[in-house]
Amino acid sequence: MRCVRTALAAAGARALHDVTPLVRSAPLSAKLGAEVFLKMDCFQPSGSFKLRGIGAAVKELVDAGADGVVSSSGGNAGLATAHAARALGMACTV
Repeated sequence: MRCVRTALAAAGARALHDVTPLVRSAPLSAKLGAEVFLKMDCFQPSGSFKLRGIGAAVKELVDAGADGVVSSSGGNAGLATAHAARALGMACTV
């Protein structure tokens, strides 16, 4: 699995999430009669897909000049917020 961070770091940019694999689900494919693939976002640094959207939102806040962010979630959304804030050098309260 190729990491987006590696490619962007070479260009001087920083990615908040990784490229994650698609895995074919044999049971679902057989049951539905069509190829079914599962996106393995459990391999993201924060453990879920939420880093994609929340990372973009935190990046927008940084670009707008905010110096901190607050998340009311202590779950996956809170982990994603904390990861994105740390990676972008922003204060975060979860």
